[in-house]
Amino acid sequence: MKNTNIKKKKCDRLFVYGTLQRGQSRNNILKGLKYDKATLFNYRKVIPLSLGFPFIVRDDSSNVKGEVYYDVNDLLFTEIDRIEGEGELYYRIAVRITLINGEQLEAYTYYPSEILVKNYL
Repeated sequence: MKNTNIKKKKCDRLFVYGTLQRGQSRNNILKGLKYDKATLFNYRKVIPLSLGFPFIVRDDSSNVKGEVYYDVNDLLFTEIDRIEGEGELYYRIAVRITLINGEQLEAYTYYPSEILVKNYL
């Protein structure tokens, strides 16, 4: 899935659903940022045991619970892109998420590359 035009919009929010969530192995990079619980509708989280980390796929009958982090600056996005293998393992895409209070926001999230989907779905 190529998303070459997605990053043209400026957004400082990041929706996370796996190792970047609070209490998980990579959350320290987001330490100190404000966050809320959120849901990404029409996606499903896949957790292949042999992979050790999750990814999401489109699925109109599912939703993914996670967290949205605010005020993520360009430098931090660049670091997270590196950690997530942006352009190889994942693509950073814009999605619409829903907060617990029903408010909808645009945020970035990481969507798997064809390699992950093909080999682990």
